[in-house]
Amino acid sequence: MKLSAIQVKFETSKYQALKRYAAKKEVSLEQELEETLNRLYRKLVPPDVREYIEEGDDIEKTGKPKVKKKEKESEKEQNQAEQPQDSQSV
Repeated sequence: MKLSAIQVKFETSKYQALKRYAAKKEVSLEQELEETLNRLYRKLVPPDVREYIEEGDDIEKTGKPKVKKKEKESEKEQNQAEQPQDSQSV
């Protein structure tokens, strides 16, 4: 997965205050910004587009596409339906 750098302009005095109080609370500004961007991504990007992007990332990592949960469940149900059921009469 490739990463992109993002630059934003922010008022210097506000940035200095933010850095100071983040350090006091032992909070990483970079981590907080990443979490905020991820929330914004989930809010604005439609689920089907996010899924498409994630599948592309999975193919890039493993060389094979990720199987969706719903597909796994339906395959499992089909396999169970196709298997003969052993029933015992009393």
